[in-house]
Amino acid sequence: MFLFNSNYEVGVFNRLSDNNELVMDVGQEEYSLTLSDEEMDDLEQHLMNQENLLIPFNKSTKELILDTQPNYDEEEMEELMNISEGAEYHDED
Repeated sequence: MFLFNSNYEVGVFNRLSDNNELVMDVGQEEYSLTLSDEEMDDLEQHLMNQENLLIPFNKSTKELILDTQPNYDEEEMEELMNISEGAEYHDED
């Protein structure tokens, strides 16, 4: 997913303001980006997926590199597996 060159760094989430402004620290610099509602949703999904406050960032384009693929909850997957196993046993009777 990532290309390694000097334009890419990992930013640390600092705060969000009321007007959809993301403030994050990238290296020794603080960046402020105004995000659209869709970008805000993507940022929320990324932070939930990563379970940390790190955000890959392209310094030259000022673009966030976000992981927006939904993660499956382990408990839900286990429950589905148990239901599936129960259906197999039910069919054997």
